[in-house]
Amino acid sequence: MHRDAMSEGQFHIDFQRSGGFTGGLTRLEVSSQELDSVLAEELGLLIERSGFFEAVVLDSKFLNMPDQFHYEITIEHMGKRRTLELTDGTMPDLFRPLINFLVGVARKA
Repeated sequence: MHRDAMSEGQFHIDFQRSGGFTGGLTRLEVSSQELDSVLAEELGLLIERSGFFEAVVLDSKFLNMPDQFHYEITIEHMGKRRTLELTDGTMPDLFRPLINFLVGVARKA
């Protein structure tokens, strides 16, 4: 069975979503070791498919729309660490499944 690079190693994520119409804050800090194996594998696949470590993202300062969400995501994996700041307007479409997953996990925590 084929295994992706993300599903083979451990990772750590620090995620924050702020803003929106209500100005709320959603925060999640999680390591793959803290998740059950199914969730950890799913999250690893979403990170891999999003191209998080390779993606080119517009600077969120250039697209300031009212009532949109602002996201800050830091992922550490196999010696790599990257932090991205995104908004609803600058987020690549490939990131949306990852963001939705993280918001869902944060709401359950």
